[in-house]
Amino acid sequence: MLFSLHVAALGLGFAACIAAQDSTFEPPDFNVTQALIDQGVNVSGLPELGSLTKRSSISACSIACDTLRLLFRSSNVIAQGSQAYNAFTDAYWSIQQESVDPYCIFKPTSATQVSIAILLSRLTQCPFAAKSGGHAAFAGASNIQGGITMSLEKINAIQLSPDKKTAAIGPGNTWFTVYTTLQPAGVTVIGGRVSAIGVGGLTTGGGISFFSNIYGWACDNVVSYEVVTARGTIVTASATQNSDLYFALRGGGNNFGIVTKFTLNAIPLPGGLMWGGGRVSTEDQFDALIDAFYNVGVNSPQDPNAAQILSFAYAQSADLNIAAADLQYAKPVANASIFDEYLSIPAISDTTKVRTLADLTQEFNASNPDGLRETYWAATYKLNKNHTASVRDIFFEELDSIKDAAGLVPAATLQVITEGQLAGMTKNGGNPLGLSASAGPFLLLNTNMMWTDAADDTRILQANQRIIDRTVALAQSMGLCEDYIYMNYASQFQDVIAGYGSANQARLQSIAAEYDPRGVFQTLQPGYFKLAGPPSPTGP
Repeated sequence: MLFSLHVAALGLGFAACIAAQDSTFEPPDFNVTQALIDQGVNVSGLPELGSLTKRSSISACSIACDTLRLLFRSSNVIAQGSQAYNAFTDAYWSIQQESVDPYCIFKPTSATQVSIAILLSRLTQCPFAAKSGGHAAFAGASNIQGGITMSLEKINAIQLSPDKKTAAIGPGNTWFTVYTTLQPAGVTVIGGRVSAIGVGGLTTGGGISFFSNIYGWACDNVVSYEVVTARGTIVTASATQNSDLYFALRGGGNNFGIVTKFTLNAIPLPGGLMWGGGRVSTEDQFDALIDAFYNVGVNSPQDPNAAQILSFAYAQSADLNIAAADLQYAKPVANASIFDEYLSIPAISDTTKVRTLADLTQEFNASNPDGLRETYWAATYKLNKNHTASVRDIFFEELDSIKDAAGLVPAATLQVITEGQLAGMTKNGGNPLGLSASAGPFLLLNTNMMWTDAADDTRILQANQRIIDRTVALAQSMGLCEDYIYMNYASQFQDVIAGYGSANQARLQSIAAEYDPRGVFQTLQPGYFKLAGPPSPTGP
């Protein structure tokens, strides 16, 4: 196979192309081949271009991967069967994602290379996925069977502005790297709470932070996005540039482009220090923990430095129901008075202390090990103490049917979407999540389970579905129902975008039609939560 590939002017040629574009984002006669030529990539030597859409996906992806390899060297394009390929797929957090086999793995080093890969996907009709940290619980979220998996790990710059007000961060970073890099400057950003989670997926899906009661979610602290769009153009989305795209990216997931740089607000955190850790208690303290959880949630405006996560769980090896209260304080102040009720509850272990933000994310990471089968599910309700207790009870009732599953580590994790978080969502024109500040605070449920045997998949997924269905039905009967589903906790069977409300769903679809009129990010990037429905609409 002969290729005529002219790549010498990739950088300068692409910049000139962008400068010359008109205001029509993607005209009806947009020519993918010409767009590649404009970037210095002449693929006219490829045979039978006109019939590529009729070929098998394997043939199309062979052409696309071979082209990427010639353009960007074999070290950046990894083929099946190699040691590097196996090491890459084995590094996914969940077994479900690890079990997916892309035709090739492409590791771009710049937004321009991402652009070329998208255009080659369009030309060959080879599907693709994009991976930041790869911390998703179901297959195909950031990996793709038989297609091109673009790992963004080499787009990993971290640049703090001279005034320390913003930080430009590549999606290839994990939050541990971000926090440790910024720590010497005495600042941090609003980001993830688990060290190994990637910047990209967490931020475009929402992003709850230890500091969200003060500043809002990660998506609401993005000053601007650098985005590679379906036509291959690299644009800035901010409150003043492409503001509709900026709105969509604040929780709209991977439906609009691939973000290659997040410019985030930086906040002061001298020495990186704060207070936090976990307290584990036995079943006789469950009611007291519900009381403390509710009271800290509703009293959050009195001290928004305080954050909490309450998980009810089952320790299979000891046949014991337990609860873990993970408490955090945004300053290096131990045992703040807002936590008095929690701290009076007997605990069988306690790791709370003054520590660095990065260290706290490492502790959270230890409870999220790689290499297991995983499922996440999400639901939201208006916060009510009696309903919260019922959520706990329903979780343990449904757990009885699966507690013998091999290696099972199940939890029902509760958080409050506080008044401060909801106020943060109104910044810069608001986000598309559809949560009303006047209707809050809300209870956010995440059921999360790990296990080892694929034979248990169906019954574990069905048990999680029943927990969600029962708690939502109860909320409806109590007038506490809320449609919102948090993308970063949702299962493949949940319709996240519909949960944003019909008006926001329609607005997101309209924005996607403007920037991606051919539906590239709906069809050629089929993974994760799309605008029209859940990844697996038939249910477990």
